[in-house]
This record gives sequence, structure tokens and C-alpha cells, in this order.
Amino acid sequence: MPEGSIRSRMTHQVPKVLLPEDDLRHHLRAAEPALLLLCAVHVTRDLSLLDRYADQVGMSEIMKLRLRWSKQAAVPTEASPEAVAQLVDVLCSTLTNDDQPEYLVIDDRALFGRMADIAASMHVDSKYHDMYLEQSGFVPDQRAVPPTRTPPERLNLAILGAGMTGLDAAVKARDRGFDYEVFEMEPGLGGVWWKSRYPGVAVDTAAMFYSLSWELSSDWTQFFPLGQEYRAYLTALGEKYDVLDHFHFNSEVTRMEWLESEHVWQLTIFDTVHHTTRVVHATAVITGAGHLNRPKYPDVPGREAFAGEQLHTSRWRDVELDGKRVAVVGVGAAGIQVIAAIADEVEHLTVFQRQAHWVIPNVLVSGAVSDSERWLRRNLPYYLHWARFQAFWLNGDETGYPIMRVDREWMKTHPTSISPENDSAMQMCLRYINDSFGEGSELAQKLTPDFAFGAKRAIRDPEDFAPGGYYYALAQPNTDLVTDALTRVVPQGLVTADGTLYELDVIIWATGMTVDYLSTIEIIGRDGVRLNEVWADNNPRTYLGGTVPCFPNLFINDGPNTAAAHAGGHAFMTETINHYVFECLQLLAEHGASAIEVSEEAHDTYNARLDEVMLDSIWANDRRADTYYRNETGRIILPTPFRLVEFWEMSQRPDEESFILHSTDRVPELVDGHPGAVS
Repeated sequence: MPEGSIRSRMTHQVPKVLLPEDDLRHHLRAAEPALLLLCAVHVTRDLSLLDRYADQVGMSEIMKLRLRWSKQAAVPTEASPEAVAQLVDVLCSTLTNDDQPEYLVIDDRALFGRMADIAASMHVDSKYHDMYLEQSGFVPDQRAVPPTRTPPERLNLAILGAGMTGLDAAVKARDRGFDYEVFEMEPGLGGVWWKSRYPGVAVDTAAMFYSLSWELSSDWTQFFPLGQEYRAYLTALGEKYDVLDHFHFNSEVTRMEWLESEHVWQLTIFDTVHHTTRVVHATAVITGAGHLNRPKYPDVPGREAFAGEQLHTSRWRDVELDGKRVAVVGVGAAGIQVIAAIADEVEHLTVFQRQAHWVIPNVLVSGAVSDSERWLRRNLPYYLHWARFQAFWLNGDETGYPIMRVDREWMKTHPTSISPENDSAMQMCLRYINDSFGEGSELAQKLTPDFAFGAKRAIRDPEDFAPGGYYYALAQPNTDLVTDALTRVVPQGLVTADGTLYELDVIIWATGMTVDYLSTIEIIGRDGVRLNEVWADNNPRTYLGGTVPCFPNLFINDGPNTAAAHAGGHAFMTETINHYVFECLQLLAEHGASAIEVSEEAHDTYNARLDEVMLDSIWANDRRADTYYRNETGRIILPTPFRLVEFWEMSQRPDEESFILHSTDRVPELVDGHPGAVS
């Protein structure tokens, strides 16, 4: 195992620390009492503290947030000041003492469940315990296929994409002893966070949730960090785990062909700087290129005729906006961030909205992370782990999944929501609209969707109704919201269906990205089968961790029906699918085989189950929302219909009966010690 690997460094045992008492007491005053108790149990190993204080630490802050979200009538219970003071004393007496015990390692599921209940202020079902232990950083992902053989030299990997998914795959490959190379079409690391540099770009999922479980960060300055900060997190991760020497930037994979005689993939790679082409061979390919890569523009004629500046949010360049007449076309996540960021800079802002979104008020957990919170995450043993647990719990199945599942009896009498839980989320957004603009006002009517919350991706206002916020920007006198359809672009600006010309200096297209499931790459599998033909009519399907019959040793992360749309859990799905991929690869090594391929029967059975579970999802039942979740025939192709814990459990160990293992005696020629780099 390499020194500094995630499996050697991210263990259950947190090293002992010695902290200055003045600093410790100062920052402990800002800590949540429930987490004080849990950390005290870890550092003292005294389980009796749970009996003594569990009923005295009050309701966790995360539960209070959930109550605010749903507007439930429950009254939060507050912690006992005496109990808090005593817990602070316990922590100070232990962590300022040279003679400390080894901190408590949770290797008992019952104990973890008891402590998780305190962190959540409610019972956490035992079916979640193993997943939460991993995703809270207490343990690394567990090897399901015991590694009795090291991967052979010929089992080398090509990883496509240098975003979060490719980076996680690279670190896992390094830890597990696989030879690997990463190919990225952009000039640098970060994926979407490399490309996205428009004003106001930020993560709209809480950073404590939208980060990798084996590299929890204590240093987030914002609860929803700006894009630059998230890009820095990924870059630092690549440097820390010493994988960047294996990354090839400006390297676009344009073609892949399975060579049956040798059981390898032959990849054609285009150098986007030098405009040259080379060919490499890899036994297996892991794709982490995402599914939203190419800018999408509306089908409006005349774009090339515009006389001013125009640019897309995904291909940003610096343009002068001060004192200009600017249009932003599109009000998705990128659109509202740009609008909020530039509204006070431009002379006049015209926002073109095709369909309103449900906008989540930025009143739950937002803004800057306090100095004390960052200090506690960095210094107080196990505080960071339990803070991660709370973030995951708030954003996971318990809160999000019921919002996306239909209650057909409820729907009979509620035309704009699908369940009581869904209605609570919608009412929160409605209150925000009406509080901002006045119930029944023209802006309130324009901004109120006619579909259920979650039928298309809900978005978060970057701020409250204040400078830097989206709704605030729309309320300003220099901003107009236009809901008439665009019909054409002319040299002077944009023309709408009613014939109105909006004269402009700059057009910002915030119209999203084209959904690409590897459609820009020519992929030829066994017997000449082409993936674009298998997935014709924008109807992609895979089995679990992205495997497709006739495409041996190809693993498609960020593939169809793997987005955790009820939870915003891209990091979770990245890790879970990559774990599954490497268990499949270890299975290959254990059997001494050279190719692994999912059977038609397993693939079809899994997708039949997926489609059945999808029938009771919001996306299959509310078709009023215009969303890229749905293809042209109406089939839902992007989100998973399963709970996170269900997908996680299915992905822990590959079912050998679902796969066909192949072997070949042919070995590709080695070039520089690796299978086949060819000019």
C-alpha cells in the first residue's frame, strides 16, 4: 500500500492532540452541545457520558434546520447550561493533558447508532449505519472482494476526465496498485469547476456534503463555497495524494475500440493544443467525464448577427459590464448566480426566463463559516466527522427522498404538489416569493412555477433578499424580467414573440449544457457494436456501476440514472460507483481473467427494476417541468429512483453471476513498460 494512501491515512483512529486550554475553552463555547458530548466520548473513552448527558444536550442544530425547512410545529429542546459547562470541562481536562488514552474507535454498530441518534436528534435506522460510517470519514470504503492477488502489470487503466470523479478514481487506482493514466480535454484539473468561472459561480450544495469522505476538509470558508475555493480543494487533493504525474491535460479522447484479440481498449486521443493525434491502449476504461460538457444554446436564429459581446456561462471570458445594457438568458443555477453577481454593476439588466424555477431561500445554513467552527473542525478530535454526518443526514434520504416520491391520494386534491413532504418544501419557496415581492404581484406571478417542487432541479438563492441575492436583483429598478419567448437575435439585441426589441450591449447565455452520455466519443465494443447505436434516441442504460453488454472492461461513472437528484450527492455517487468499479477490477485480478462483461440478463433485469421504482417518482408523474432529466420519449434518464442507501448497498460487492469473465493469451506489446502507447 503506498505511503499516504487513503487507506493508510484515513483510518478510524484519529491521532491524539494537545491543545491550549484558553483556545479550547474559547472555541468550545461555539460548539453544538450534541457534538461536544460525542467528542467527549471519543477522547475519554467513557461511554457513561452518553447515559449522563444524552437527554441534556438539547436538539441538534441540524434537526432545528430540518424543522425550519418543513415548518413543523415541534418546539426545539435546548441544552442544559450546566451540562454544557461540564462537557467543556471534560474536554479541557483531557485535551490539555499529556497523558491521554487512545481515542475511542467505533467498531460497534450499536454504539455508532446510539451516537448517531444524538447527532441527529432522532432515531437513525440501522440500515444506514455502515454507509454513514464510511461517508462520515470514520472508515475507508471496505474491500468486498478480498485482494489475494495484486493487479497484473497488463491490467492498466485509462481514466477519462479530471474532475471529482476522475480524481477519486485515480487515488483509488493508486491505493489498489493499478497502473493508470488520466486523460482530460481541458487545460487543468477540476472538471466542471475548471470550466465554470463566471461571476458568482459557487457550489450550491453544502461543502461538508459535496466533498469526498476520505478527504474531509476543515478549511471551507463558506458553507456554499465559491468555485475558486472548490477548485483549490480538488487541486490540493491531487497534490497531496501524488497522482498528478499521471494526468494528461488538453487530451480529448475521440475514439475507443475494443480489440477482442488482445482484450484491450484502443483509445484515440487528440491533443487540443498541438492538434496532433496519438493512440494508447488500456485494459480497462473508467469514464468520469460527466454528462454536461458542451454549452447548449436555444434554437433562436441570428446569434451570429449580434453586434455586441456575447458569451456562455460555461465558456466565460472577461468582458466589460460596467454601465452596459446586459441580458442574461436562462434562470437555472448558473443564471441566477450571474444575475445576483452583476446586477449592481450593469446599467440595465434584462433577464429572459423560459420557465420559472423553485428557488430555495438562503436562510438555513449559509454565509461564512465562523472562525470557531473552522477551529473545531480542524482541532477537536472527531468533530469534523460528526459535522459531516450531520450534513449528510440533513441532505440525504431521510429529508430528500420523501419529497420526490408520489402520494397518489394526496395528488388527487393537490394539483401542484405530490405529497405532504413535497408540499412543505414548495410552501417554503412560496413564502420566499411572497415575502420578497408581495403575494399576487406581477413578479410573484412570473416567478411561481406551475409544477411540483423538484420536478426540475430546484436552485438556491446565493443570498437572502439582500444585495448579492437573485430575488433581490430582480426587484431592483434597473432589472426587468421577461417571460415572452425569444424569436430571434438581431444586431441590436433580442426580439421576443410580441415583437419587442430589447437593445443590448452584452448577451450572457446561461442556457445550460447539452446532456452527453459519451455521445461525442465513437465507442466500438465487442463484435463491432457501437455505444451510440445501443443508446440511440438519447436512451442510455447501464447496469449499476456503468457496465453495458458487449463493452467489456468499460465502466461508466456519471452515467444514466446515477444522479442522486433527491440529495445533491454527486460526491457520494462518485465514490460509490468507483468503489464498485474497483471491486469488479479486483474480481478480474482474482480470477486471472482479462475481461469482465455484464450479462444481458443482469443488465435487463436491473433496468426493469429501475423503471418500476421510477414509476412512483416525481419525474415520472409531473411532466409540466421542462427538464433535461427526461429524454425526448419521456423516459427519465438522469436521476436514480433508489435511495442512497439502496444504491450504496447494491454497489458494495459485484454479483459474480451477473458477469461473464473472459481470458486471452495475447498480451499487447509493452512500450516504456506499459501496455501500448503508440504515436
